[in-house]
Amino acid sequence: MEKSFPSTPQTREKARRLAEDLERDLAAYPDERDEIMLEMAAQWSAAGDDDRALKIYDEVVATASEQERAQFAIVERIAVLERLGREEDARAEIARLPMSQALPGPAELVAEFFEAHGELNDALTWYNLACRDFLADSVEEDEPEIGFADTELDGRARVRKALGLPPDALDRRVADKRAEIGRMFDSLARRGNSSHHHSTGLGTFFVRDDVKRAFAEGLVHVDDPGDDDVASYFRRVERGWRHTSREGGATGLTILPTAVDDLLRYAEEHDRDPKDQQTRMDYTQDRVREGAPTLHWPPERNQPCWCDSGRKYKKCCGSPANR
Repeated sequence: MEKSFPSTPQTREKARRLAEDLERDLAAYPDERDEIMLEMAAQWSAAGDDDRALKIYDEVVATASEQERAQFAIVERIAVLERLGREEDARAEIARLPMSQALPGPAELVAEFFEAHGELNDALTWYNLACRDFLADSVEEDEPEIGFADTELDGRARVRKALGLPPDALDRRVADKRAEIGRMFDSLARRGNSSHHHSTGLGTFFVRDDVKRAFAEGLVHVDDPGDDDVASYFRRVERGWRHTSREGGATGLTILPTAVDDLLRYAEEHDRDPKDQQTRMDYTQDRVREGAPTLHWPPERNQPCWCDSGRKYKKCCGSPANR
């Protein structure tokens, strides 16, 4: 069974506070109800209240406005039950996801469950479901672009190799893309050109404690009402980086955690508008060049998420729900 990060009174208290904040967000952002409830359940689980989390997931399954959200609630229930040692109950949950209706993101998480238990044939079946857009017959120019964070493709190739199957066309396409990305990374490393690196592999985000203030200061652009909550912010940042990976061929990003006060101080010192995108880009580049602490995106699947939620990346911003 997959092990979690060590839980401490401090991490549980932090998760509890985040869960309570999300409960208050439910009334303010009804259009985001399903996503907020999924995040809220995850935080209650991290806070040690698994029973509460399981009930919330069940509510999402029963009331979700979109099939995908209901399916993600089911696979998150599977993860909680497995962690609690209730493997029979976890397997029973999989029966709630008929293969004919399973969507790619939830299918990947079920595939990971079977792979972790050494049930490779079942794992491959579910990975194939997760990769069906890539496997569909289509003309080459219409095939989905392979991005750095498309981990379902790596899982499928990994299981096929473990089963002794020769690489197929999709495996070879993935390997070629990974090799291309590796060559790009090596080229950037040899050049050491910070301005070039800036255009292809640098990102920034506001630290979790400052996100609400960033909205209040007008430092984050909001397209629609309901987009100005913390959970939506991190989802949008992750999706933006995934788009950069696919469209720009980035090998990964060096990301800078940004405090609102530091950005405002930089803007004042340089007589710049802190709301201007170019100011933000120049600030990020200057701080990285000065040696400010940075993170690498995407982190390993089992590493802590970059957003400081206290959960693993694959269970947080790295979840297929963010594709």
